Amino acid sequence: MSLQADRSQRVVVLPGDRLWSEGAEGGGLCRLESLPGLMESILLKLPAGGSLEAAPMDREVVICEGALEIGGRLFRSGSYLRIPGGAAIFGRAGGETLLFVKSGPFPEGDRQWLGIDSEGARFFPGLIPGLSVFSLFSGGTANTAFVRWAPGTVFQPHRHLGGEEILVLSGTFEDEHGAYPSGSWYRAPHMSRHHPFSREGCLIFVKTGHLLESSAS
Repeated sequence: MSLQADRSQRVVVLPGDRLWSEGAEGGGLCRLESLPGLMESILLKLPAGGSLEAAPMDREVVICEGALEIGGRLFRSGSYLRIPGGAAIFGRAGGETLLFVKSGPFPEGDRQWLGIDSEGARFFPGLIPGLSVFSLFSGGTANTAFVRWAPGTVFQPHRHLGGEEILVLSGTFEDEHGAYPSGSWYRAPHMSRHHPFSREGCLIFVKTGHLLESSAS
């Protein structure tokens, strides 16, 4: 079933708007966007000992809460994973774990397994004071990063070539359209414009440049 598949449209899912269904092993699943066979973004709850199985589609994973053990290595909250479709890579939840899972084709030549544990990572200064950035991956037209906003940071109004997608990991992200507390998911289309800021500060997962071509349901 298609859901929010027209990428020319702005979409916001606040924590109170989440619609959960029962997932495997007693976990939960909340679909954010879906065009079957092409792309999907979900929130996935795993119980302690639950598994993230191999899948046919390429996937990006952000560990929002809890931890995953993969191949003897523990990836904690704040980790970022890139898992090529069909790869025999399995994750086991060390406790109750919440994942953001984004499925869709990786750029050709960049279909490699990648696991980044951001605990203790060095964030670099952003374009303005108050912003710091930990780059995760760049490929094709897309750029992916964790971005930390200090309280009171205001960015200049701007447009996004290729769109923007944000998952708020902590604090509250804001713009002239509204406020997006921790757990919010936000997608803005190609050449969308906004004036972002954060009064209390926040940490966001952000992906830009990947929405150059709209998908309609």
